[in-house]
Order: sequence, then structure tokens, then C-alpha cells
Amino acid sequence: MKIIIDPGHGGKDPGGGSNQYFKEKDMVLQISKYMYDRFQELGVAVELTRMDDITLNSGERAKKVRESGADICISNHINAYNGEAEGAETIYSIYSDGKLAGFILDNLVKAGAKKRRAFTKTLPKSPTKDYYFIIRETGKVETVIVEYGFADNPNDAQKIMNHWKNYAEAVIMAVCTYKGISYGSSKSEPLKEALEILVNAGEINRPDYWLINAVSGGTVKGEYAAIILQKYAEAIQKFKNGNG
Repeated sequence: MKIIIDPGHGGKDPGGGSNQYFKEKDMVLQISKYMYDRFQELGVAVELTRMDDITLNSGERAKKVRESGADICISNHINAYNGEAEGAETIYSIYSDGKLAGFILDNLVKAGAKKRRAFTKTLPKSPTKDYYFIIRETGKVETVIVEYGFADNPNDAQKIMNHWKNYAEAVIMAVCTYKGISYGSSKSEPLKEALEILVNAGEINRPDYWLINAVSGGTVKGEYAAIILQKYAEAIQKFKNGNG
């Protein structure tokens, strides 16, 4: 089982789903990298069509997917239309049963997105061919385009900025459900949140060290652990004194 994640656009192409707050190419790369890390955490073979802000034409992108050996491709995008359209969409091949696209859309709705539709589209003069290149030209790979919302709709834009990680997690869960993969929430998130608090409080200045080492199988230097224990003891004592 292998998944390839496609962050849409990139490089010279910012993507139409951009606004004053973010560019589509950057937001979908952020979402895609998060997915990449999480699938690795879940023990799933995973690849990205691009790791950085580079330009890929349609042919290069489709070739990467087609030759990846992946079972599934998730192509991440953000929509734009007229400022009034709203909601998440998933697009799948006319030769697919649409089950994965349906799972993804349902999970996005549970994560807070407004439901718009899951649909297929064909070429106007070739009704036996998929309209979207990334679906049509990726061979046997089951490709689903995920549109997380409309960048030119204030409600959608705010949701994407605030909840992009929840949306990414919703897609990951949908893929796991579809393929029968054991799903678990991110083990690193509680640690990341704790480290952010400590950094903001000025208690630590190397969160990367703790993120790598303060895990099962990791090794934390004794002097570092001692400092944290002392700080923890001081905090408990202050709490007791303040509530005595």
C-alpha cells in the first residue's frame, strides 16, 4: 500500500485559490507535508510530487504520480469562484465508484467544512474521458482531487487558515478507513503543544531537541532532564503556596 500526495500548483504558479492571507501553492504544500509526516507515522509508504516551492507542469506532475507505484493519489487544492461559493469538494474519476471521495468529503464536514459536493467531470467532446488531467493521466493510480474550500469566500478562508491541520487529518482518516489501515491520532501533537508553551514562557530554547528525543526510544541528556524536573518542582511549589 502506497500513497502519493500532490500539493497543487507551485513555483511560478501560485494557484487560483489564493487571497490576501495565503497563496494556494503554499497552503496546500503545508497540508501535504503534514499528511506526509502523518502517513509515515502510521507506517504507510508515502511520497510527495513536490517537497518545495517548485514549478511542475501537468505532464511532469502526472508522470510522477503514474510512475510512483502508488495505489492512491490525493491532489490537494483550494478553490476560488465568485466570492459566494462555499464548501469543500472532492473530484474522482468516472471509472471510480467514488467511495474514497465520499469518505474524504464526509470527514471534512465532520472537521468543520461545509459540504458542497463529490463529483466527476468529463471532457466536453469526449464523455469517456475524465476532465481533469491529474485524474485522466495518472494511469491505475486512484486519484482524488480535494478542494478544501474557496479562498475568495471569507468563511472558507478563515476555516482553512484555522483548521487546515484538522482538515488534513480528516483526509488521512478517510484513506485509512478506505484501505483498512489502523489509524491513530498524532503522537507528537501533545508534545509539540507543550513545547510551544515552554518556548513562549522562555523555559526552553531548543524545541527541536525535545521533539526528537523526548519520545519512546529517545535519549534525553541527564542535565536537561534535571533542569525540567527542577522547573516542574518549582511550579508545583508555587501552586501550593498560592493555594495554601
